[in-house]
Amino acid sequence: MAMLSRSRSRTTAEGLDVACPACGSPGRPLALVVEPGCRLVGCPGCGTQYLRRIEAGPGSDGRPAGGDDATRTGTDSEYWEEYKFEVYDSDDVRRGYDERYDLAFGMLRGRAGAVRTVLDVGCGVGNFLDWARRHGLDAVGVDVEPRAVAAARDRGLVAAVPDELDDVLGPLGRVDVLTMWDVVEHVFEPGDFLGRFTPYVAPGGALLLETPDAAFPVRAVFRALHWGSRGRVDLIGAMYYWEHKVYFTETGLRRLLATHGFEVVEVRRLTSPRAKMAHTFSHDLERQPSLGGRLLAGAWPLAERVFRRLGLGNKLIVLARRSPTEDVPGPGATG
Repeated sequence: MAMLSRSRSRTTAEGLDVACPACGSPGRPLALVVEPGCRLVGCPGCGTQYLRRIEAGPGSDGRPAGGDDATRTGTDSEYWEEYKFEVYDSDDVRRGYDERYDLAFGMLRGRAGAVRTVLDVGCGVGNFLDWARRHGLDAVGVDVEPRAVAAARDRGLVAAVPDELDDVLGPLGRVDVLTMWDVVEHVFEPGDFLGRFTPYVAPGGALLLETPDAAFPVRAVFRALHWGSRGRVDLIGAMYYWEHKVYFTETGLRRLLATHGFEVVEVRRLTSPRAKMAHTFSHDLERQPSLGGRLLAGAWPLAERVFRRLGLGNKLIVLARRSPTEDVPGPGATG
């Protein structure tokens, strides 16, 4: 598989916009197509990896050609596959994420004042909102998927689609903590996305963010296997999922968050919750059986234990803090 030109400009001769969404440096297209018509690009400046459309036409926003989202997800959503409603409703998956939230909020101790109010962006069916309620927090969630918002509301949780957010937040106004659990990787322009929601964080407030780690060593191994076998050994789908448009490194996130007035104060590397991975492997094998998929599903539990002992993980959990003295325009403010 031929490599594309490693141009140092922001746009290659093939018309590929390669500007890094994390740090703005010109990226280098990699010999890997994750999505139909879409190339994986790596940033030599910060290590972030991201999808860009090949030969994007006039007026293109860089999104991949892809297929009908309803065909791929079972819904009309780009983000919510039908099976996820069942997965996130299962007790074992909820317990796994509860442990994740316990750890993440433990990172706040001694680094933030009293935490009372939380805005959860990408709240889904409300599992984090439920955790927050059980821990005495005033929490509001927002999600682009109306069915997920409806499911959260059915549990007695406060959730909204984006157009309703300001009305639902009401007297809360700015919040002490903004959370984004596995969300920011789903958008092509994460800077714009963060700019939409970070103004809701009060001066001195915090951001807790979870996202896949581009530097997870298994990614490089799977890319090498794919390249060396000319695609015959294809485990790429396990590390590069079609829903994910950006894979950040710690360096990339530090640079991106700094542009929004946040300083990263702690980063943890964790593996995905075990029950969630078991459900994911089962679903993937049911949808598209393969020898590679079966081998990966069988090997993952042992590999995951090794990664944990070595302090490695496929996920980054990032705690960032806004300066308590920074004068930040509130939501909807114009400068």
